[in-house]
Amino acid sequence: MITTVIFDMDGLLFDTEPIYFECYKKAAAEDGLEFPYELFESCVGISREDASRFILQHFGPETDIPKMHRRTGEIFEGYLASNKEIRFRPGAKEAVEFFYNRGLKIALASSNITRWVMFLLEKKEIKKYFSSVTTSDDVSHPKPDPEVYLKTAQKLGVDVSECLVFEDSVAGATAAVTARMRTCVVPQMKQPTQYIRENAFKIYSSLKDIYSDIDELLN
Repeated sequence: MITTVIFDMDGLLFDTEPIYFECYKKAAAEDGLEFPYELFESCVGISREDASRFILQHFGPETDIPKMHRRTGEIFEGYLASNKEIRFRPGAKEAVEFFYNRGLKIALASSNITRWVMFLLEKKEIKKYFSSVTTSDDVSHPKPDPEVYLKTAQKLGVDVSECLVFEDSVAGATAAVTARMRTCVVPQMKQPTQYIRENAFKIYSSLKDIYSDIDELLN
């Protein structure tokens, strides 16, 4: 019986991935580099350290990766400070509210940093729904390691069998599956791997599509 619903954030609740991509492109351009979409796609949902390896492999050993990450963060901070719109993914807010109104515990498990996670939850006025928020600052091993999901369940005092997870990335879905949680995938940038297709509970094109399966998802 499901008692807890855990959401990823970037690419699942909020349409932030295109914003991050633009920030990386601008940071790279400052050093005369072109940051391709395919490289960004390979970095989605994983730790900064793992992403750094992909970036270094692409641009070469002379690349100042810490500077690129720092400038990307600064550019994103500027985006947040400018109060530009950050959109919900289709059906995201409605899904959070739906499960909350059903009396389920709602949690967030994100690879992002706490400062940005809390800013976005507050900006989009959904922080009040979440009983627990776990970020990359809270774990030693980021997604695809299951630690962020296992820690979320521990914080809420629930068994992994009681947890329903919604994820968009391959790394995030792998983490949830490895944690032995009921995992639903809503891909945004990259389609699920064969492993995810074989092990996910459901795959949806949008969070708008989940309601016909609600009984199956929660029982």
